[in-house]
Amino acid sequence: MKLGILLCDDHYPDSIAKYGHYDDAFKRMFQRSSISAFKSYRCHEEEYPSSIGDCDIWLVTGSKWGVYDTDPWIQVVAQFVRDCDDANQPMIGICFGHQLIHYALGGCVEKSEKGWGMGVYAIETLNQPTTLNTKFTGTLNLIACHQDQVIAPANGFEVVAGSDFCPIAITQKSKTTLTMQCHPEFTPDFLTQLIERLRDKAGDEVVNKALNSLENLGEGDRKQAISLIFNFCRIQQE
Repeated sequence: MKLGILLCDDHYPDSIAKYGHYDDAFKRMFQRSSISAFKSYRCHEEEYPSSIGDCDIWLVTGSKWGVYDTDPWIQVVAQFVRDCDDANQPMIGICFGHQLIHYALGGCVEKSEKGWGMGVYAIETLNQPTTLNTKFTGTLNLIACHQDQVIAPANGFEVVAGSDFCPIAITQKSKTTLTMQCHPEFTPDFLTQLIERLRDKAGDEVVNKALNSLENLGEGDRKQAISLIFNFCRIQQE
């Protein structure tokens, strides 16, 4: 199984020495999965796949951009998502990728009036992801960093998990698409330095609360979110 990583951003230059490029975070995350090969495309720098058939599964990453921004590359990736959806080509969306998949397929994405979702926060299982052959129940504490949210899902998607703060946090469409607002590829160490960068934008209260959640909960239920993604990938081989 070959995973195509549609990069919609990269780490800050001074973070790369310690953490590598953004796609390295996903490669580390998928080490024990059924994925055997990777191909990265720097879409935010206008490097794109030639065909949806170039890889078995496509992953749309997080980004500092908003899906409603006017940068041309965002529309190119949105069309690529529509092409994958038309062909039932498997897709995974993470944070911005979660939002872009819904945006491209007719959902609504906005900057949330509830403010920043930052640190480790709780979501509740709303529906079992039955087509993904996994049990996913109860409360999950997951790493996140976002302002935008999916306000209305695209047609055909089931909301797997959410909360009062983020009602549409994890979604699936049949066996072909899995999206999540959280960042399972982020470690607490990485997120700590990232949210410190956002102190001027988000404010001390939000950042300090996020840092406190990391101190108390660590990576939370990150492994369960990763397991859901791994199960999704295994199903694509059936």
